[in-house]
Amino acid sequence: MNRLLRGVLTAALTVPLMLSSPVVSAAEKSLSTDKTVYAEGEEIFVTAWGEGKDWVGIYAKGEVPGNPASIYWYYVAEDAEPGEAVSINKTRSNNRAEYASLPGGRYTVFLLLNDGYEIADSVDIVVLPAEKDRIRTAAGTFYEGDAPRVTAYGEGGEQVCLCRKDEDPKTASPLASYLLTEENSGKETALKPDSGALTPGEYTVWLFPAEGPLSPDGPIASASFTVAASEKPDAPKDLNYRADGLSDGIASGTVTLTLAETGGRAEDVLLFWGKDGKPLEGYARLAKVHAAEGPMEIVLPENLFLPEGADEILARAENRFGASPFVSFALPVEAKPFETGEVLLRFQVTSDWHITENPNHDHNRHLGMMLDDIASVCPDSATVIAVGDIADHGGEKEYEQVSKIIEKHGAPPVHYVIGNHDVSMGKGYKKQIEIFNSFAGNDSAYYDLWIGGYHFIFLAFESEGAPLPIPKKELDWLEEKLGEDASPEKPIFVFCHESIVSTVAGSTPEEGWWGISNGDRVSAIFSEYPQTVFFNGHSHWELASQNEMFAGDGSQRFAAFNTSAVGYLWTGYNVVPGEYLYGSEGLFAEISENALTLRGRDFVNGEWIPSAFYRVPGEWETLPLSAPEDEKAETRTAEPDPAEVPAEAVSGSEPAEQAEKTGGCASRIGSGVSFVLPAIGAGAVLARRKKKYGFPGSAAFPG
Repeated sequence: MNRLLRGVLTAALTVPLMLSSPVVSAAEKSLSTDKTVYAEGEEIFVTAWGEGKDWVGIYAKGEVPGNPASIYWYYVAEDAEPGEAVSINKTRSNNRAEYASLPGGRYTVFLLLNDGYEIADSVDIVVLPAEKDRIRTAAGTFYEGDAPRVTAYGEGGEQVCLCRKDEDPKTASPLASYLLTEENSGKETALKPDSGALTPGEYTVWLFPAEGPLSPDGPIASASFTVAASEKPDAPKDLNYRADGLSDGIASGTVTLTLAETGGRAEDVLLFWGKDGKPLEGYARLAKVHAAEGPMEIVLPENLFLPEGADEILARAENRFGASPFVSFALPVEAKPFETGEVLLRFQVTSDWHITENPNHDHNRHLGMMLDDIASVCPDSATVIAVGDIADHGGEKEYEQVSKIIEKHGAPPVHYVIGNHDVSMGKGYKKQIEIFNSFAGNDSAYYDLWIGGYHFIFLAFESEGAPLPIPKKELDWLEEKLGEDASPEKPIFVFCHESIVSTVAGSTPEEGWWGISNGDRVSAIFSEYPQTVFFNGHSHWELASQNEMFAGDGSQRFAAFNTSAVGYLWTGYNVVPGEYLYGSEGLFAEISENALTLRGRDFVNGEWIPSAFYRVPGEWETLPLSAPEDEKAETRTAEPDPAEVPAEAVSGSEPAEQAEKTGGCASRIGSGVSFVLPAIGAGAVLARRKKKYGFPGSAAFPG
């Protein structure tokens, strides 16, 4: 039966017969849109045939379903009827704020099977921006030898023409041109002049109606750009650095400079901490910003501290042809490194490992790099925290790979938070919780423990997706746990995979990665205990991002940190919603007698990230931190749902488990402070966990 006839018959069915959706075979599952070209703001109607949990989602062109989330979506047979025309603009939203209005651009509408990401059918569409925005260039500046890249929108037949900026497009012969078609409308296209490469100067690209430059209606839109000489920039000038706290080692302040008027056009400006005219050894850049004309002002983050060894700040300009020489500004004589005092406890906070079944995958290799790096620079680490998305698809074989990597490289005790990838891409939430808890050695998805006398609290959600609320039962438990032996001079560490909106990098609505829908309630609870330090993963936002640390505001009194990611990074340097960036990063936390500090670490290059060197303000700065006299052994507590707890995952209390949980360290570090050697090594702890919590019959988890 063809689709048109089926639609007619479906419309003619009586009301009782429509109570159950028709059965649709796999071959009949398809979708269509009422048009392929829409005006901005116009409703987009989709007609889909499917059943059960088959669903429709709209994505920006080029995005792959599942990463990122769809912009709007609906279930074909639950939110509508198969064969019904549905306005995609009015379906369920995934809170991708930058696409909420479906602005001008190219999109793909997918029909996806059974609540997953298997594609049954797809349709490409174009949304036309307002006329004045229908042409743009990929950059404001191109270089000699470049073919300028242009994106133009139209219904077909419009003309794109390139001219010098001072030429009249009605009389000048265009240097390059092309006609818009259904295939290239909204698609970035290179303009290749017949005369060869463009010379340095100013240019304008015009969009004309089908009649061309002589159309009585005139041009639809235009965009201008510059072609610059193909040479590296000269060094910046007038470098200056002001910071009020350098005598205490606090580096928060302002750097000002002006780009050179000679040499090639700069694209970026980079700052480094320096010594003897060179970047400080073992440290990545301090800042990277887009170049701008006139005096530039670069504001370093609040609570940033000065690393040991730095005696100057360096700046250089870069473009694709190379980097300028450094220009230097000597730190004032009163500047000194930040002093933390004797170290009491060290640990690492990481997230988003995304381990796959393939042992040679970048994500898997990055975990090995991370563990080797921690062993090298912090052999006395008390624990490593993994803040969710441990396994890329929540699969048992992926968790087996995690254990194999840890066995090969070694690790301090690891404690895990559950992430959306751990539960939403496998065998259903209940089963995925069982798999995760079995691997992690937990008896609940949320729990708390004490390490070295400090309270660590781990949060979770009770269903798939994002954003989601933290359940009331868990919030009540959280409030109780925050008050347990709480002291204003001792930090409390809380970990959750998703973030609270508009706190740290990656959590703003424009960036689109926040995930705690009742974050206002969570913030209110944290604010009752201002010593709370909250860590979230999920966004993968690089540690060099703005707003890496949230230090509270008028209504929220707690600190929060973005943990970046081990598997791969995300950066908002070029576009607000962010884009993929190769790399692997995490945070090193250190509790000392008069400070709590966080240091960013690049695991691929083995470098510190000085733009993520933060001290966390708190009463411990005036009331020195100290190890409690009756130091608590590490303990786990929670209120598990018996239906979600596999029998083999019930935690015991044998002496080996308690020995693991001392949080001690095995070497003398810092200013003469000594650490207690744990009674059991990390390797023995892993062996015990494998035997107790392993998957039966698994080579990586022997029974």
